[in-house]
Amino acid sequence: MPICPNCGVELAESTKHCPLCRSAIEADGGRSEEREAPYPEKAIDPEHFDTLTDAQRRKIFLEIFSVCSAIACITVLAVEALVDGRISWSLYPVASIAYLFFVIAVPVALGRRRWRATVALAIATPLFVLSLDMLDASRSWFPRIGGPITLSVEATIAACAASISRMKSKGVNAIAVALIGAAAACVCIELAIDLAASGSPDLDWSAVVAAACLPIAALLFYAHHRLSGRASLAKLFHL
Repeated sequence: MPICPNCGVELAESTKHCPLCRSAIEADGGRSEEREAPYPEKAIDPEHFDTLTDAQRRKIFLEIFSVCSAIACITVLAVEALVDGRISWSLYPVASIAYLFFVIAVPVALGRRRWRATVALAIATPLFVLSLDMLDASRSWFPRIGGPITLSVEATIAACAASISRMKSKGVNAIAVALIGAAAACVCIELAIDLAASGSPDLDWSAVVAAACLPIAALLFYAHHRLSGRASLAKLFHL
């Protein structure tokens, strides 16, 4: 396709004069030569997520999410400062927003490195609970209640995840493992509360939860190994 030597406008094959500057177009000259353009032929629009790479998508999301989180924290602090003239209760939602930002931003930033994200979140959760305890200097509940409950729940989740990941055939047996983990977590929570309150364990409501979850878990294990065979969870429930 010929190009005007003065304007740089692409012209039709049969054009003999440029319609803009009226310059003559040579028959074999003025054609576009292969050269590197001074600008990209196709601009990347951040609004078109389909054309962006995974790294670009994560970067844009983290930028937007960071701005939104910062605005939320500043707004909460400003409201208390203007209304009460001090900063006290607003630190709790600020800490919660910061924890939520960490929980969402770390997996997005690390991408496929899921184990690093899991370890980071496992460390961040007790620190978040500890920060809530430190905001109130009048009493301390993290060493006796908050810490044991958080660590026991995390340990239960880790044990369930490890057990499910090692299963060769995942079906209703995964639900059974989750029920056992829920029962164990409830027992640990009540033990921590009883030891902090009275110094002696007295299982009450957690025993009811365990009595309800364990038989169902046993039934699901039986259904998986004897009835469903190799049927997956998706096929069993027609998902």
